[in-house]
Amino acid sequence: MAESTPSARDSNVWIRLMLAAFVANGVGPFGLKVLASRGQTEHQSYYLLFWYLGGMVFAVAALVAGRGGVNFREVLLGALMGLCSLAGQNFTAMALAKGLPGHVAFPLTTGGSLLVVAIAGIAFFKERVGPYGLCGIVLGIVALVMLSIS
Repeated sequence: MAESTPSARDSNVWIRLMLAAFVANGVGPFGLKVLASRGQTEHQSYYLLFWYLGGMVFAVAALVAGRGGVNFREVLLGALMGLCSLAGQNFTAMALAKGLPGHVAFPLTTGGSLLVVAIAGIAFFKERVGPYGLCGIVLGIVALVMLSIS
């Protein structure tokens, strides 16, 4: 059996990690909604603490297993991204705890992130959005609107 090239192995690892991130990205907010719908909003801070600690452990393990060393810049950037995500989830949890319906809170937080990232990429990083990227942005916004009104 032929051995995979290093780039093919790296690609397979990357795909697995992206799939894990994709699933985890949806499961985290779903847990907030479950807690809010059951009237257990006092547990949301603990939920987020353990959710993000678990994510940090997973990320560090993947980083260490993937390479021989750890780059300080990558750790700092990952920590800052994690803190921003945690803050956003915490504000979403607080909104749910105050009675804001989930069909309003989640599209606002998700759609807000989508628009901020798209605008920042275009305005600050001079990214060019091709037809596929534009379709992705439009479909994301349409999906959020459809979820909000259903």
